[in-house]
Amino acid sequence: MRFFGRKKDEGAAADHRRHYRKAPGKKHALTARVQLPQSGDVVNATVMDVSAGGVSLQVEGRSAAELGLGTTLWVAFGSLRTRTEVPVQAHVVNRMESKDGLVRFGLSFSDPDELFGRLEPYFLKFFNRRRLQRVLPELGRSLKADVRTTDGGGYRLEVMDLSEEGIGLALHNEEVEWMASHEAFDVEFKIPGANVAWSGSGRRIHLTELKGSHRGGIAFDEPDAKVTPAHGSLEVWLNSRRVAMAKWDSAYE
Repeated sequence: MRFFGRKKDEGAAADHRRHYRKAPGKKHALTARVQLPQSGDVVNATVMDVSAGGVSLQVEGRSAAELGLGTTLWVAFGSLRTRTEVPVQAHVVNRMESKDGLVRFGLSFSDPDELFGRLEPYFLKFFNRRRLQRVLPELGRSLKADVRTTDGGGYRLEVMDLSEEGIGLALHNEEVEWMASHEAFDVEFKIPGANVAWSGSGRRIHLTELKGSHRGGIAFDEPDAKVTPAHGSLEVWLNSRRVAMAKWDSAYE
């Protein structure tokens, strides 16, 4: 049976956007207010999803009359700081009306780097700044990575998330101090379900303090022109996890 008369493109990618979308969580909902460009009125908007490139907002039809394609406006995000909102300039790239009087807009940030430069590292995750979707290890199965520096020091760290471009790691006190004192690292981990280990180099891009723990992020360097079997096996595993995660998320839609 085909619902709503829409044919699914089996060969399409999971997401056609350049940046991966991320819906606000229930425990920490992302809020937004929009300043209308002509009247100057400020209206509340519902955040549908965000990415490193923009945001999807839903507003009432009466308030949406001033927002046409190409319109530049200011969006003030709440829940990113305790006392103040975070404003960002954006322009409308998509508009879709519904029968219930609500209008959904797709907005592209005018200067994403300027926005992210004003946020604490903890809040960057709401915009899923990686270009590729992060993959979480399977439930009940830990994934470890050997992370070392050129002087021979290093630790075996728990992998929190992973993509073709980088890795997120859980850190303890001594590991935080060690990672903070270095910039470049060698990374190696066994690919689940494959009898091969992936290895490569990367640079530290963040250290984030959470409640009772720390996270570290390493962006992988560009691989050599010759693609090794490990890179192919990693891509297969990452894609299988993306499919599994999508099925899990669809159970709540």
